Amino acid sequence: MCLGSKRNMNKVVTSAGLLALGAATVYGYDPEMTRAKTGRPFTLGATVRAFYDDNSTGIPDKLSVPSASPTGFRVVDPRQESFGFEVSPSIHVNLPLEQTFIRAGYIYSLRYYDGRSDNKTDQTHEFNALLRHAFSARHDISLADSFTYSSEPTVTDRFGIITAPVRTDITALRNRASIDYNVSLTEVLGLGLGYVNTWYDYDDHGSASRSALLDRLEHLFRADLRYQIDPSLVGLVGYQFGIFDYTANEEIAAARVAGPDPNTGQFLSAMPQRKSDDRNSYSHYIYLGVDHDLTHKLRASARVGGQFVDYYNEGSSDVSPYVDASLTYVYLPESSLQVGIKHMRNATDIVQPDAKGNITVDQQTTAAFVELHHRITTDLTGTLLGQAQFSSFNGGFYDSQNETLYLVGINFDYRINPHWSVEAGYNYDMLDSDVKDTTIGGPHLDQRSYQRNRVYLGVRATY
Repeated sequence: MCLGSKRNMNKVVTSAGLLALGAATVYGYDPEMTRAKTGRPFTLGATVRAFYDDNSTGIPDKLSVPSASPTGFRVVDPRQESFGFEVSPSIHVNLPLEQTFIRAGYIYSLRYYDGRSDNKTDQTHEFNALLRHAFSARHDISLADSFTYSSEPTVTDRFGIITAPVRTDITALRNRASIDYNVSLTEVLGLGLGYVNTWYDYDDHGSASRSALLDRLEHLFRADLRYQIDPSLVGLVGYQFGIFDYTANEEIAAARVAGPDPNTGQFLSAMPQRKSDDRNSYSHYIYLGVDHDLTHKLRASARVGGQFVDYYNEGSSDVSPYVDASLTYVYLPESSLQVGIKHMRNATDIVQPDAKGNITVDQQTTAAFVELHHRITTDLTGTLLGQAQFSSFNGGFYDSQNETLYLVGINFDYRINPHWSVEAGYNYDMLDSDVKDTTIGGPHLDQRSYQRNRVYLGVRATY
């Protein structure tokens, strides 16, 4: 991704919690090359914003509650709108050396919601670090780490597909560490090796809790063989091996005896207690890929293949497509457009067993994104980020049922001088889910669908 795109992304991400995904996704590091611009290796910043949030807890638009009416229930709108403010200090460091580049950053965010009945504050910690070293012109290595502690799902799943789109008061820790090594075997043949470790830990415990459903370690090992077809075109064949290891060792579904369901009347088979690690899996990815500089302003990257998943504790397996592609166009200085798509299997917070006792093991998701940064004038920059995520549950009561998540973020930043700027923005989230209440005689409402609108106005200081 171009430097102009990196420079503007952080202005929206820290406010919206929205980050596009794809082959060229960047970390939320320092948006500027600080030494080149200021002569200093570091940048200190602070942002203060006022905002309005019409669904500050991110809960469904409609819920049913018991009542004395003939139906025994009534439908209510539980959303809590709120005004509030956010304070977000940050520090970023860039150290370009002769053969090594070091970059690190930390962002803290405190948001206060005046309209919430409880849990009026949200806090987020984000730390990112990158070390890149070139041993020679033929081989190099990169090490990166990203740590996030937040209750916003679009911040927690910063690196792509959002696995728990419904917001709760439960804060999650996510750490993603990666290592990539590239070596040129000949003038046209190269080898790329990589490993990514992602750790999720939710501050919640007990039966069917967020911790029971989503605490996990994800391991991904990668090997790519690359062939330089011409100076602007690289073809590759690759293999990845993934491990999903659910770590909570807690109940995700209670044991049951055979008999009719008291809510639906459906006959249910007997089922033993289901635990977190029942959803463990191994994945094998095989794909072909291409990296092509179509022009000096336009770059395409694509990986297309298949994913074979072995749910070894369930005694089942499945095969699905695997796609990771993006297109980046730098059409003007500090102005760029990136679009992309990703399709793969991922974790989910849905687990409801079906009549035979099968649980939801994961979901299959296609996620598309667009990211536009445009320098409107010398001092005014506009940014648009959008993501659409289409998911289908695999197994369990909601097998093959769908969820669609839309995220949109718009930001305008006006630079008063090199140290001060003002910004305004709008964010929209919408989840449309097939997961419905199945109680006999109930309203059969969506249990997860919601909409959320946020607007903000703030000032940023940078030194």
